Amino acid sequence: MVEKIEGRKLDLHDGWAGQLRVARTLATQNWESAAGSDAALFALLSPKERRFLPKASDLHVGVVSARRAQKPEGLRDIAVVQSQFVAAGVEPLWYVDAESVQDYRALGLKAVVGGKLTAARNMVLDDAERRRKICVQVSDDVARWEYRHGPAATSRDDAAQNAAHAAATRFVLSPVGAARCMVAKMRAMRSGSEKGPRLAGVFPLGSCSRAFSCDPHGMKHFILGDFFVADRSPVRFDVSMTLKEDYDFTCAHMQRHGAVLRLNRMTISAKHQTNSGGAVAVRDKKGREEDRNIDILRRKWPRTFHAHPTRKHEVVLRWPGAEAQQDAE
Repeated sequence: MVEKIEGRKLDLHDGWAGQLRVARTLATQNWESAAGSDAALFALLSPKERRFLPKASDLHVGVVSARRAQKPEGLRDIAVVQSQFVAAGVEPLWYVDAESVQDYRALGLKAVVGGKLTAARNMVLDDAERRRKICVQVSDDVARWEYRHGPAATSRDDAAQNAAHAAATRFVLSPVGAARCMVAKMRAMRSGSEKGPRLAGVFPLGSCSRAFSCDPHGMKHFILGDFFVADRSPVRFDVSMTLKEDYDFTCAHMQRHGAVLRLNRMTISAKHQTNSGGAVAVRDKKGREEDRNIDILRRKWPRTFHAHPTRKHEVVLRWPGAEAQQDAE
């Protein structure tokens, strides 16, 4: 009936404004209804850390995306990411493939051609540096940012870790609040020293229950590429890599700056390997491209990458000399 009244065939973009409104409403309702939100999280920071808390305007947010603006699922994901950042006071810049840039702009997004994955990631870093801002990179399918605060588990068995996780206070955060918290902690750690973390990220799994038996802050841990903050570092991504580039980026930061910062109680909800488009299009069923990139990692970082105990074509990062990690990477 709507098509009859309009005199034309409706397309995917006709519902875009409504998707943005729904995503924005759900995000702000979640922030308001949760036991903890950005302000409550900032209250957990030490007085020293709060002195380093940046403004939202100090952030340059880049969303790395490709071939997702013409698919219903992709449009929903894009709406969620865009609306959450805008509602928190920052409009992101979308770094996309040349073939799709007009599709993204047609949605009213600020979009530029970023090229392939690692080239686009480096472009975000370079743009942030040129603007003298902190770089925040996020994937186009992240739906939720959370933090949990509570006592550690009494032991490392699953039951104790799950109990501690369930008893902790849950903070539902804006992505801007999560990024500002990361920067405050990094800068406080570096205060008075050239060494210290300039890359921060979240726990790599959707649930951080296993993190309740380890330190809340990981300094020699893998930093997931789906959401991270880079604070004015010269380190860049290896453009020869098409997958697992975040593992290499993590190692380069630890080598250059001595540490990274992973907030082991902070998590995101992301689709990672199941969404259409993006890096998923690079993977093949036999894992050849995964293995090619693993070979690069092992050549560049000897004694650092080990075969994953349960998943084919995956690795575990154990930085030489660092404590053993129990986080199912």
